[in-house]
Amino acid sequence: MKPPISIQASEFDSSDEEPGEDEQTPIQISWLPLSQINCSQFLGLCALPGCKFKDVRRNVHKDTEELRSYGIQDIFVFCTRGELSKYRVPNLLDLYQQYGIITHHHPIPDGGTPDIDSCYGGLGRSCLVAACLLLYLSDTVSPQQAIDSLRDVRGSGAIQTIKQYNYLHEFRDKLASYLSTRESLSRSVSR
Repeated sequence: MKPPISIQASEFDSSDEEPGEDEQTPIQISWLPLSQINCSQFLGLCALPGCKFKDVRRNVHKDTEELRSYGIQDIFVFCTRGELSKYRVPNLLDLYQQYGIITHHHPIPDGGTPDIDSCYGGLGRSCLVAACLLLYLSDTVSPQQAIDSLRDVRGSGAIQTIKQYNYLHEFRDKLASYLSTRESLSRSVSR
């Protein structure tokens, strides 16, 4: 028999109402300059908009408006659908579409790493994918330089697990292997 699960009142809010102005946690976007890969653009990284969990109380509509105010046209979401429900934003993907934002949903388990073939299309997952993007776009950026760049803008918690750290250091080899396999399959199918 399993022991009963204890949920702290501060960890779960059953209310679907948006937090009042005085109890909202503002969304913080960290801007990663892509200048090290000779690009004048910035990559924005942030925690889950509209999240309601523990002491975090964000307003999903206000957060989405703020993202739009920066001219953001595409958003990558790495949370699973279960996490979107857990953090009280189960309809976030639909909301982005209503706001005219192109949404790319590529769920990665928390603390995990993506499959190399799904990598194409917060802190841990978002920073890992951003670091992989830097490595993909520039042969001169080292894995440690990518990590340092992310930690400069997101703090020391960027790239959170050993699994993520190792994945990043193996990324170029995994990518080369994946592309080689895909190319071999393409040639054998066309014959």
